Amino acid sequence: MTDVAAADRKPRLAVLTGAGVSAPSGLPVYRGGNGMWDRDPDIAKLTTASRWHGRARQAWDHWNELRHAAALARPNPAHAALVAAESYFDVRIATQNIDGLHGRAGSADVTELHGNVFRTRCSGRACHARHGAWDDASLHESLPTCPRCGRIARPDVILFGERLPAARMRASTDAARRADVWIAVGTSGAVFPAAGLVDRCRPGALRALVNAQPWNGDTPPFDHEVLGDAATVLAGALHDLYAAVRRRNESR
Repeated sequence: MTDVAAADRKPRLAVLTGAGVSAPSGLPVYRGGNGMWDRDPDIAKLTTASRWHGRARQAWDHWNELRHAAALARPNPAHAALVAAESYFDVRIATQNIDGLHGRAGSADVTELHGNVFRTRCSGRACHARHGAWDDASLHESLPTCPRCGRIARPDVILFGERLPAARMRASTDAARRADVWIAVGTSGAVFPAAGLVDRCRPGALRALVNAQPWNGDTPPFDHEVLGDAATVLAGALHDLYAAVRRRNESR
């Protein structure tokens, strides 16, 4: 691509979002302070692939609670900021959240890395691989079953110990590699492989963090770091990043 063509197109923005984007909408988080795991360590057993099946009723009670909370939640200013950014960025979102709020807010390109709590699937791998998941917003008082094979059904979400679908990771990795700006919003950087997307950025891409706390560990340094509530600071951070990438392009 020529410099003129690059200047004419919108800068490419790849976004990774986590629980810090959904929390301002009133949704519970798993980790940190008052997270669900801190209040009830047994929840970890209900969200682990190798352990939930023996506690299917309790697991569905937990998923019903999440589904109910997500149905009542509304997109907040962080979601709105990413929708508004589409007017000046070419935006690709990879989210670890399962609440569907990015789509409800109006974001055009969202990869739900960990699935969506409003879809249900067969717990049998072969049946699910063949037939896929189905839309389902119901709160199940009795254990739901697969309409095709009769096995217990489960939400179409990634449990701990399961691999992310390869197609979702390819889409998110490709977005990171092509991005002019890559930004992590409301995520601790502790959950892989999503946190490793920052390592896929091409040389010269701006890397940014908007989060309540800095990332720990051996992650690459960010070019921009804004600490705070994503609902409050994200819109300003996105405008600043757009200005930074435009200045960089104009100086070449």
